[in-house]
Amino acid sequence: MSNQINLIPKTYGIGDMAEVYSEMRERAESIGYMVDMLWKEINKLPELTDREKIYFQSVTTCLNALEQLSYDNIDKFSSNEERLNEEWEINKKAVAL
Repeated sequence: MSNQINLIPKTYGIGDMAEVYSEMRERAESIGYMVDMLWKEINKLPELTDREKIYFQSVTTCLNALEQLSYDNIDKFSSNEERLNEEWEINKKAVAL
Protein backbone atom coordinates (compact mmCIF):
# COMPACT_ATOMS: atom_id res chain seq x y z
CA MET A 1 0.00 0.00 0.00
CA SER A 2 1.33 3.40 -0.99
CA ASN A 3 1.68 6.27 1.42
CA GLN A 4 1.05 8.78 -1.35
CA ILE A 5 -2.16 10.71 -1.50
CA ASN A 6 -3.65 10.95 -4.95
CA LEU A 7 -4.85 14.48 -5.41
CA ILE A 8 -7.35 15.11 -8.14
CA PRO A 9 -7.11 18.73 -9.22
CA LYS A 10 -10.37 20.60 -9.01
CA THR A 11 -11.27 23.63 -11.00
CA TYR A 12 -13.41 26.39 -9.65
CA GLY A 13 -15.29 28.94 -11.64
CA ILE A 14 -16.16 32.56 -11.12
CA GLY A 15 -19.52 31.61 -9.61
CA ASP A 16 -17.79 29.43 -7.04
CA MET A 17 -15.48 32.27 -6.06
CA ALA A 18 -18.43 34.69 -5.80
CA GLU A 19 -20.05 32.25 -3.36
CA VAL A 20 -16.86 32.17 -1.28
CA TYR A 21 -16.79 35.96 -1.08
CA SER A 22 -20.47 35.99 -0.16
CA GLU A 23 -19.83 33.55 2.69
CA MET A 24 -16.84 35.55 3.91
CA ARG A 25 -18.86 38.80 3.78
CA GLU A 26 -21.60 37.18 5.87
CA ARG A 27 -19.03 36.05 8.42
CA ALA A 28 -17.50 39.53 8.58
CA GLU A 29 -20.99 40.98 9.12
CA SER A 30 -21.51 38.51 11.98
CA ILE A 31 -18.24 39.58 13.55
CA GLY A 32 -19.32 43.22 13.17
CA TYR A 33 -22.56 42.42 14.98
CA MET A 34 -20.66 40.74 17.82
CA VAL A 35 -18.34 43.75 18.09
CA ASP A 36 -21.40 46.02 18.37
CA MET A 37 -22.74 43.87 21.19
CA LEU A 38 -19.38 43.98 22.98
CA TRP A 39 -19.34 47.78 22.69
CA LYS A 40 -22.71 47.95 24.42
CA GLU A 41 -21.42 45.84 27.27
CA ILE A 42 -18.08 47.63 27.56
CA ASN A 43 -19.81 51.00 27.70
CA LYS A 44 -21.65 49.79 30.80
CA LEU A 45 -18.46 48.83 32.65
CA PRO A 46 -17.52 52.24 34.09
CA GLU A 47 -20.93 52.59 35.71
CA LEU A 48 -21.06 48.99 36.92
CA THR A 49 -17.54 49.00 38.36
CA ASP A 50 -17.25 52.62 39.54
CA ARG A 51 -14.04 52.88 37.48
CA GLU A 52 -13.01 55.52 35.00
CA LYS A 53 -13.07 54.67 31.28
CA ILE A 54 -9.26 54.76 31.26
CA TYR A 55 -9.22 51.42 33.10
CA PHE A 56 -10.76 49.80 30.04
CA GLN A 57 -8.59 51.52 27.44
CA SER A 58 -6.68 48.40 26.36
CA VAL A 59 -9.94 46.54 25.77
CA THR A 60 -11.47 49.42 23.83
CA THR A 61 -8.30 49.80 21.73
CA CYS A 62 -8.47 46.14 20.75
CA LEU A 63 -12.17 46.40 20.04
CA ASN A 64 -11.58 49.45 17.85
CA ALA A 65 -9.07 47.46 15.81
CA LEU A 66 -11.48 44.52 15.48
CA GLU A 67 -14.26 46.85 14.41
CA GLN A 68 -12.10 48.45 11.72
CA LEU A 69 -10.95 45.06 10.41
CA SER A 70 -14.55 43.90 10.27
CA TYR A 71 -15.67 46.95 8.29
CA ASP A 72 -12.68 46.68 5.95
CA ASN A 73 -13.41 43.01 5.31
CA ILE A 74 -17.10 43.64 4.68
CA ASP A 75 -16.19 46.28 2.12
CA LYS A 76 -13.52 44.15 0.44
CA PHE A 77 -15.63 41.00 0.30
CA SER A 78 -18.70 42.89 -0.94
CA SER A 79 -16.82 44.59 -3.77
CA ASN A 80 -15.12 41.35 -4.85
CA GLU A 81 -18.41 39.44 -4.69
CA GLU A 82 -20.10 42.09 -6.82
CA ARG A 83 -17.24 42.13 -9.34
CA LEU A 84 -17.23 38.34 -9.67
CA ASN A 85 -21.01 38.17 -10.02
CA GLU A 86 -20.87 40.73 -12.82
CA GLU A 87 -18.08 38.79 -14.54
CA TRP A 88 -20.02 35.55 -14.10
CA GLU A 89 -23.11 37.04 -15.74
CA ILE A 90 -21.01 38.26 -18.67
CA ASN A 91 -19.47 34.80 -19.07
CA LYS A 92 -22.88 33.10 -18.91
CA LYS A 93 -24.17 35.39 -21.67
CA ALA A 94 -21.08 34.73 -23.80
CA VAL A 95 -21.51 30.96 -23.45
CA ALA A 96 -25.22 31.21 -24.31
CA LEU A 97 -24.40 32.85 -27.65
